[in-house]
Amino acid sequence: MLRKGIRSVIPALLCLVFLLNFLPVISLASGEYDPLVPEELATRDIRGEAAIVMEANTGEVLFEKSADELRPPASTTKVLTVLLALTMSNPEDIVTVSANAASLDKDQHSVIGLQAGEQLPMGALIRATMVASGNDGAIAIAEHISGSEPAFVALMNEAAYRYGCTRTHFVNSHGFHDDYHLTTARDLAIIAQEAMSNDEFRKIALMTSYTLPETNLSQARRLSSQARNLLNNTEGSQYYYEYATGIKTGFTNPAGYCFVGSASRQGVSLVTVVLGTNSAGRWTDTRKLMEYGFSQYISTSVQEVYQGNPKIISISSYSLDDADMGRLELDIRKMDPAADDSLVTRRSSADEQLRLYNERTQIDFTRTLDAPIGAGEVVGIMTYTPPGGQAAPVEYELVAARTIVRRASLAPSVEEIYAYSDADPNPFPRFSLEFLTIVLIPVFAVILLSQIIFRLLTRKRKPRVKQKLTYKSRYYR
Repeated sequence: MLRKGIRSVIPALLCLVFLLNFLPVISLASGEYDPLVPEELATRDIRGEAAIVMEANTGEVLFEKSADELRPPASTTKVLTVLLALTMSNPEDIVTVSANAASLDKDQHSVIGLQAGEQLPMGALIRATMVASGNDGAIAIAEHISGSEPAFVALMNEAAYRYGCTRTHFVNSHGFHDDYHLTTARDLAIIAQEAMSNDEFRKIALMTSYTLPETNLSQARRLSSQARNLLNNTEGSQYYYEYATGIKTGFTNPAGYCFVGSASRQGVSLVTVVLGTNSAGRWTDTRKLMEYGFSQYISTSVQEVYQGNPKIISISSYSLDDADMGRLELDIRKMDPAADDSLVTRRSSADEQLRLYNERTQIDFTRTLDAPIGAGEVVGIMTYTPPGGQAAPVEYELVAARTIVRRASLAPSVEEIYAYSDADPNPFPRFSLEFLTIVLIPVFAVILLSQIIFRLLTRKRKPRVKQKLTYKSRYYR
């Protein structure tokens, strides 16, 4: 009986194993997101109510979900507040915190903990506001720059419109909920794009902690950012993303969890926005958007393209024993190893890389292309000018890959003649038949030319015969 029971169970177990093996396939066939194929991202894979990923340099939108839907941005508002503070104030300015800024209810607002009358440098206040997402810090910034928060908010709306944000309207400097404080995922991406073009903002965007120095009313304070979940590779950081470069979280009950992010990999820079998701979704959605963005591009470098198509030149005066008959391949060496020479194109237009390389590289030879040439000798300089006009040109040395010996019986070059003459202690040329010939030929030429001119000037001319006047017709009376 026992054996009979076992025999009846075996087919069921085999069926179960079969189903378990094919379960991932069935699951993927049903449309579940596969992190191994990020380019197949669909809007259903994003938990957030609105999302977008944009290429930061060009502003090209790569993926979007309800990107133009009006939504509350929560503390992602502070991206614009901090950007304006960096561009409209001096980091050494001393800011005095007003009673208005210090009066926020700590149970309702995210705050640094500033006190009325507290004084601190603007640079420190900006970093504290960004890292701690302090609403009191945002108000203190606004009042210092414009005199009042409403006046500063007017500048914010003006700046947003100037950047190209057509559906943004802010009513405060920090993002605390207001029914009229609204924007879109697209507009936030535009603001983030503008912010990440600022060198100082990029440094601040990477900060996950900051110690606010001691002030006149407070001891030093250690502050931390929730963005550390994405930016810090620490034990237990399940949402860490190695290519992420910032920038700002946000949360209110009406807005949900929000995140404006940025990432960079192999010359591709991205800006992402996720609005109206849950606490885990803002990280998982952001990672999906970033992976999708990177999957749309292929990246190489000018140096790699050159190595695949090295420059080959023809050297004159080479020895007749040279197997390649003077053909010389040039190796390349980047003069500044840290210089960015990335060539980035959309995956759908890979041939664009070679076109950019051909259009934006120029070669200037630094010596005459004749033998002798030694292996490792610098022959020329190649310059690559990145598109956009913002990055500095990148220079490379073109180096001889082998030695080419000069032909022994070849007549001396002009440079060699000069060198020989400079080294000769005798200031006058040595007398020889060749020297006499060189001297006398111009003399004979002058004499011959003089004779020809003299003969032309002294030759006799025949007198001109005057024609007699005759009547050509007669008239009779």
